[in-house]
Amino acid sequence: MTADEPPQQCGVLAPQATQEETVATAGALYRALDEAGLGDLRPVLEHRKDIPYIKLHAIDTQQATRLEHLVRKGLDGNYSLAEELRCAVLDHGLVDFPVPVVWGLDRIALGEISIHMADRLACILGAEPGPEPAEIPDWPEANAVYSRLNTAFKAATGGAFMDMHLHAYCRRCDEDPAIELVAIKLDTARRFVKALQNSAATVSRS
Repeated sequence: MTADEPPQQCGVLAPQATQEETVATAGALYRALDEAGLGDLRPVLEHRKDIPYIKLHAIDTQQATRLEHLVRKGLDGNYSLAEELRCAVLDHGLVDFPVPVVWGLDRIALGEISIHMADRLACILGAEPGPEPAEIPDWPEANAVYSRLNTAFKAATGGAFMDMHLHAYCRRCDEDPAIELVAIKLDTARRFVKALQNSAATVSRS
């Protein structure tokens, strides 16, 4: 980065926006900040290599605190959904399931689960019980659980998609096999919660 280039963290970049679109966005951001009592934070239109972007200049501690409060308030629904998902998972006794975390504006981050937990989760979501996985499942066994969970998740959520990655046992790293559940969109998280709640209700009635 050269001396005349702005630091990445201070700008709201819009690499595909036109000059007019960027000006309009800067105006909308200023109005929102003004309505929130932060009218002295004036978005400035600048350019880098002929690409327009919006920059906020130095923000003092009080302004930064206010801005943090506003951002978090805007994400209240996301935090509530993450907590709802955490509770729905715990209702099934999956205490080692990773704590759902708000990630960006439209996603809930999950994490890695063991093959045994993935097998149990697949059953919770409606999959037929399969053979009990070995203590350290080999690749075919882990892959079979991965497929069962993927199929069960789609069926239980009405076709919602959750990106999953299978990490097989690594002799060199001596790491147990696991399935990584990639961050899911908010609508998918809502469907996931509903599927878990429906399963819990079914169990309680039986």
